[in-house]
Amino acid sequence: MTIEGTHNLWGDLHRPDLTPDETVFSIIGIPYDGLASARKGAALAPERLRFWSRHLTPFSEDRTRLRDMTVCDLGDINIANPAVDFNIVQQRVATLPNIPILIGGDHSVTIPIFEGQRERYKGKRLGVLWVDAHPDLCYDFDGSHLSHACVLRRGIEFGIEPRDICMVGLRSWEDQEIDTIENGGVHVYTAADVAERGMKNITESVHNILKECDAVHISLDIDCLDPSVAPGTGIPEFGGLTSRDVLTLIKSMQGLPLVGLDVVEIAPPLDPSESTVFAGLKIIMEYIAVIARQTQSK
Repeated sequence: MTIEGTHNLWGDLHRPDLTPDETVFSIIGIPYDGLASARKGAALAPERLRFWSRHLTPFSEDRTRLRDMTVCDLGDINIANPAVDFNIVQQRVATLPNIPILIGGDHSVTIPIFEGQRERYKGKRLGVLWVDAHPDLCYDFDGSHLSHACVLRRGIEFGIEPRDICMVGLRSWEDQEIDTIENGGVHVYTAADVAERGMKNITESVHNILKECDAVHISLDIDCLDPSVAPGTGIPEFGGLTSRDVLTLIKSMQGLPLVGLDVVEIAPPLDPSESTVFAGLKIIMEYIAVIARQTQSK
């Protein structure tokens, strides 16, 4: 496709003349889907997200101006052997001087992201907002400890406290996850809870929990959305969150010590309309807007 963008990369926010210590955000692609257990395609997401980011404008939907939210796009970290190359992701995240936005890839790429954030905020309470159809709390899956079904289990092993984890949108379970879900101390808000109680009610509870943390990372699997909204993902789960639910949740994080975002499991080949890609872009830009409003209110 040769369509030219109406704006520059990331809605004119990318500054190729600046380094991470001179910008607010670093964007890093991790084009890897080798540990997805079902349909592939998420490795192509970083390229498509960047391509269509040139058609974004530097505003949020509430007209928050984003021009001061500078971005340094650091390109991709390519993964050939995750047991080795995940260390590159971990080290890059651990040493960044600004806020990382990481675009996968299947959810396995969040394992080294969690490890890097845990190192970055050593000795502090690192909270996680986990937005996903699945808990990903398996000890191993398909014979791998690095599977995309094991991500949050590895995060807990890295030292993220269960009491500092809020999980929103869940609606699918594996046997080996149930004990942690029911007795492990994590805070669970299923997609059904959201439908019955309303997202604003859920966000009040989530905000009250995460405000006790020193730093908060958001990990968002695009399959949190109902497949009618975002069909381009490896394991779509019926009965998911609406697009407005997710945007309400992201906006409600304003005031928290946000330190990073990853958006994963967008598989462009599984959605010819690319609406799933645009959903990911909207989430990224509204996250940037949360930081912008926090900055502008100081």
